[in-house]
Amino acid sequence: MKYWFLLFFGMLFLSSCQGDDDVCVSGEATPRMKVKFKSADGRVATLDSLYVDVNYGSGLVSVIKAKSIDSVTIPLRVDNNPFTEISLRTTNKGNASKIKVTYSLKSEYVSPACGFKRLYENVDGTLETTNPVIKIERNQEQIIDENKTHFYFIF
Repeated sequence: MKYWFLLFFGMLFLSSCQGDDDVCVSGEATPRMKVKFKSADGRVATLDSLYVDVNYGSGLVSVIKAKSIDSVTIPLRVDNNPFTEISLRTTNKGNASKIKVTYSLKSEYVSPACGFKRLYENVDGTLETTNPVIKIERNQEQIIDENKTHFYFIF
């Protein structure tokens, strides 16, 4: 009798295992903005250190502290705000460049488990405070995945 009980719960356990439908995998989440760096002469550069803070609506939040970095992916706001403010420094207590990234938002349904993801269209950036960043170049007008470089920040 107890073997039937174990067999019943074993079959119940195995039948409850499903495919990957209940987990968000393979880039189904809201894409982040990919940024690469260039020197003033136009060459792709590697920074010794980088500190990135983002304002998600309640003040600056530190999102990246990295050393020896040539690119970074920065999460943007997912609420209905049409812009994200970013602050970048190359030293912990140094001068910060302020960049305002503007966009129009679009939602795309992914799955019952993942829900919706945000896509960014008509993306543009404005350098509001220079030093250490001296210029920005837009490379893509849409942020629909993280594979392409969206901006180059020139140091």
